[in-house]
Amino acid sequence: MDLKKNLKDHKISLKRSLGQNFLLNKNISSKILNYCALTNNDTVIEIGVGAGILTELLLRRARKVIAYEIDKSLDPLISPLKKYENLQLLFQDFLKADLSHLQVDGDLYFVANVPYYITSPIIEKIMFDSPPFKEALLMVQKEYADRLLAKPGTKTYGALTVSISAFSKVTKLFDVSKKNFVPVPGVDSSVIKLEPLTSPKISYEEKSQFRAFVRSSFAQRRKKLKNNLKRLIRDVEEFLKDAGLSENIRAEELSTDTFIDLYHMMKRW
Repeated sequence: MDLKKNLKDHKISLKRSLGQNFLLNKNISSKILNYCALTNNDTVIEIGVGAGILTELLLRRARKVIAYEIDKSLDPLISPLKKYENLQLLFQDFLKADLSHLQVDGDLYFVANVPYYITSPIIEKIMFDSPPFKEALLMVQKEYADRLLAKPGTKTYGALTVSISAFSKVTKLFDVSKKNFVPVPGVDSSVIKLEPLTSPKISYEEKSQFRAFVRSSFAQRRKKLKNNLKRLIRDVEEFLKDAGLSENIRAEELSTDTFIDLYHMMKRW
């Protein structure tokens, strides 16, 4: 498929406001699926159909593809895919969608080329506001992937790293050059895989409270942890001492497991 020609023939202009950068290279779409355990018994939710290149590969492999696309002007590009009986095409905003009523066959997977400007909201919806799923394969900005995988003590380590790693295993699969997209974005991308932990140390019922605790801890990176937490925890110096931590420690020095321990300790304090 000549994507540029199709866009021109259908008089479709890609919208910068929606962060539309379409993947040109079908080989990369195939490579993404090579890392996915998806079978013909399973359901996959695709976020952002775009030109439908990845969608068609999913349709050939999955039992059901539930495809969300916010831009109805792309319908002429997507229409050829409607011949597949296992396609459920929804022209709506994934972030506003109620996923609780979806009929899922087999295991559930997520696949998406995520618009950079809404990466965090999409990942948070997948992780914390979706039915149980097996894997999420997401193409994100390379810098964002690096933040998810950052180690304590580094500049990119922060609340995002801790909040996601507390509930899922994050793996970086491969990088994708910006030259593989139209229009060409300003940065390269990475494909990551999220796999929910089978026994997270924080219950999903407490996910909001834990994430709020982590965000408070990182509220002002240059401040010591005790200053960021003094509104949440009484006698915070004593709290840190009981936890075996220096009162001079900063949030970015703590591992995800330490944050989990502190959260549970805070509930008992």
